[in-house]
Amino acid sequence: MIRKILEALADENLQLVKRPIDHDSETSQEMIKLGKLRTVFEEALSDEDKETFQNLKNTSDSVNLNYATERFIAGFRLGVLMMTEVFAGSDDLIRH
Repeated sequence: MIRKILEALADENLQLVKRPIDHDSETSQEMIKLGKLRTVFEEALSDEDKETFQNLKNTSDSVNLNYATERFIAGFRLGVLMMTEVFAGSDDLIRH
């Protein structure tokens, strides 16, 4: 199985399937709330302020994405290190 995953990754055939968010979930409810708040907020802004707000949002989104990517990579590396330790110590589980 691991060989197939590594081959798919090497061949750029490994794709993560986007999962829909359950409409009853807390995340979904927060997204709806965020959309409504943003609409109310933008209605109160001038055109120049809307542009500034959009720049702020884009920059914030970029920072959040970069941070999430860094955290994912760090977590993945930690998981690999843990698996390496498991495999390295697996001889202790085998009777000789």
